Amino acid sequence: MLRSPPARLSLVFVLLALAAGCSTWFPDFVEEQRFEKGSPIACVAVVPFYPSAALSRQASESPGSAWEATALVTRFVTEELSRRSVKVIPPDDVQLAFEGQGLVTPRSAPEAAALLAAKQFGADAVLLGEVRRYREREGSSYGSLKPASVEFQVTLYSAPDGTKVWIGHFDQTQTSLTSNLFDTARYPGGGSRWLTVAELAQWGAQLVADKLPLGR
Repeated sequence: MLRSPPARLSLVFVLLALAAGCSTWFPDFVEEQRFEKGSPIACVAVVPFYPSAALSRQASESPGSAWEATALVTRFVTEELSRRSVKVIPPDDVQLAFEGQGLVTPRSAPEAAALLAAKQFGADAVLLGEVRRYREREGSSYGSLKPASVEFQVTLYSAPDGTKVWIGHFDQTQTSLTSNLFDTARYPGGGSRWLTVAELAQWGAQLVADKLPLGR
């Protein structure tokens, strides 16, 4: 049977939880690892993300879909970063910079990316990422037997030295209100509808961008 979490019930439970001082029960959807704190970051270059082997296998029936999904997640993260108080060098510019020198874009080589980003753009840091899962929901916004699911990880490196600064990991499969109240209430729409995979990925990009240790 298709399920659809009721919006009013979601809102009521959230308000009751907050009123009871239970806001600390809300989970953190982004797992993060922080390393040595470097210099303040005012300019970050985004290297085009790449799909994991698992995502490529998942999309084996449509070879281009893994890269298309990865490009979409890269764009979402870049757009969210652009709302922060830092200068953002978009992935297309980074790729063109490498191609202009006859080089392959180092999607998984932070040292090379950091060196070029600092030299070409004056970047203080580079952001690399891997998309591991990107699965569309089965059903509609009103009911889904198999909800959308997204997993990706981004890593921030200082430039020009390529020292690892921060890792953020987003891994979410949308849950119904009845299975996990505190998770569902924080989804876009407050659990009132089932999200598309793009909506879930965009939300994840926002959460990751909000946690990135950027700024002066």
